[in-house]
Amino acid sequence: PNAVLHFDVELVGAEEGPTPVNVFKQIDLNNDMALSREEISGYLKQQVETMANAGGEQGEEAKKMMEDQDKLVEEIFAHEDKDKDGMISHEEFSGPKHDEL
Repeated sequence: PNAVLHFDVELVGAEEGPTPVNVFKQIDLNNDMALSREEISGYLKQQVETMANAGGEQGEEAKKMMEDQDKLVEEIFAHEDKDKDGMISHEEFSGPKHDEL
């Protein structure tokens, strides 16, 4: 019926997590603070090749992604390119884009 549980919690340790990756910077090869279809496509190709080399389920997934890559790029632009200017600006990009402070 009616019961109240109280827990005593002790912090045993804390450590730094992995450093966040600035994906925007990885994709933005010409450092113009905007991502073109070519830059997105090149980045996806590189990621898919890494997955394909891993083999197994990732390899199968990579094959499917290679076939759908153009569609994938268009989906990314439909979602991220808010002002529809054909570029995804730093502000529009929703992925990881900040270096460690």
